[in-house]
Amino acid sequence: MRSEPAVAPIERPQQAPSRMRPPPAPPQARGVRVRLKALRARLKVPLMNLAATWAARGLDGGPHRIEEFLALSPRRILLIRTDRIGDLLCSTPVIAALHRRWPDAVLCLVGGPRNRPVSALLPYVVRGPDFSRHPATWLRLATWLPRQRFDLAISLRSEVLSGAFIATASRAPWRVAVHRSPRTAPAFNVFLGEEDIHQTRRYWQAARRIDPTLPGELPKPIIELGSDAAAIGPKVLASLGVSAHAIKIGVAMPPRQDRRHRRRAWPHPELRDAVARLVGHGFEVLLAPGNHREHAEALRIVRAVPGAWLLPPMTLAETASVQGQLDAWIGTSSGLLHLATAMGTPTLMVGTAALLRAWGPLGPLHHQVCADHPTDITAIHVVDALIRLIAKVAFHVAHCPQRPAA
Repeated sequence: MRSEPAVAPIERPQQAPSRMRPPPAPPQARGVRVRLKALRARLKVPLMNLAATWAARGLDGGPHRIEEFLALSPRRILLIRTDRIGDLLCSTPVIAALHRRWPDAVLCLVGGPRNRPVSALLPYVVRGPDFSRHPATWLRLATWLPRQRFDLAISLRSEVLSGAFIATASRAPWRVAVHRSPRTAPAFNVFLGEEDIHQTRRYWQAARRIDPTLPGELPKPIIELGSDAAAIGPKVLASLGVSAHAIKIGVAMPPRQDRRHRRRAWPHPELRDAVARLVGHGFEVLLAPGNHREHAEALRIVRAVPGAWLLPPMTLAETASVQGQLDAWIGTSSGLLHLATAMGTPTLMVGTAALLRAWGPLGPLHHQVCADHPTDITAIHVVDALIRLIAKVAFHVAHCPQRPAA
C-alpha cells in the first residue's frame, strides 16, 4: 500500500491576476515604505530589548538549563497570551504539556478579551484578568499580580513586550519564554525551544521538551470538549435537517472587519460561486459566520444558493462540536480553522504563501490553496482541491477503522 505524504500539498492557481486586485503602489512609494520598515525594525528591536532589561531589574537573569526547569515542582503557574483565538489555540500544546507534567499545579491564564472563548476548551486552566491596550486593564492587573505568588511565569508569545512585562511584574523566580527573542530575552531566564516560523510546530516542539510523551505525531492544537458540548453538534445538524449520510462541508466566512483582514479575505463573488458549486456536487454546505457582519454576508449567500445552510450563533465549544461532525472545513487563516484542526476535521486553507508558511495546518489531510493575492484564487480551483481532499479522506477511512487524525 502506498504511504501518504507527511506534508500537505499546496496548490497554486495559475490563472491571470484578477481585475479586483487593488493597483500596486508606484515604485518610489514602495521603496520608501521598505526603507521606513527597515528603519523601524532597526530601532524597535534594541528599544524593546532595553525595555525588557529594565523590567527585569532585580530579578534572577539566568539563563537556566531546561533540565533545571523540568526538575521543579511548581504550585502556581502563570500563562500569558493576550492576542486572538487562533493564536491561543496554536499555543495550547504547551499548556497541555504543562498540565500533564504538573497535574496538581494551578494554571492561571492572563489572556486578552478576544481569546476569552478558548478558556471553555481548557478545563484545567483558571482564567485571570484580561489584558488589553486599555489603561484600566493595566491597573487591574497591577493590583492582582502581587497577591498571586506565582512560581513560574510563561509567555506564550516570546516576541511581544506584554508577555515580558506581565512575567516580570509577577516577580516569579522562573520566567519562561517559548524561544529566545532578541526583543525580550532579558526578561526571561528559561527558554523552551527554538524559533520556528510555523506557529503550531513552534509550540509543539516546545511542548515535547516539557512532556516527551505528549500524544500525537503531527503538530496541532490540543483542546478538551466536555460531554455536554460534544452532544451539541449532532443536535444542531439534525435541527437544520442536514442528512447524516451526506458529505458535510463547513465554510468559514472570511473576516473583513478592518483593512488588514480585507486584504487577506477571499472575494465575496468567488466565495458565493464556490458554495454554489459545492452544493451542485451534492455536498451539504454549512456557512459559519463569526460576527454580525459575517452573518449578514452568509445570509446573502444562503438566499442566493438554495441548499446551503447557515449555522446558528454558537459558543466556541459548540462550534467545535459541529466541526467534529463534518467531513471537511474550508477557511482562511482564522481561529475556526485551527479549531477544526484540533477536532481532527480535514481542512482546506485558502490564503497567501506567507500565511500558509506560518499558519497552515500540517498533515496529509490538510490541504492549502495558495496565491500571491486572494483575488487570484477562483471558486473552481477551491472546489477541485476540496474534491481531491475528500478523495484522500475516503482513502484513509477505507484503510483505517477510525476517523483519520489531523
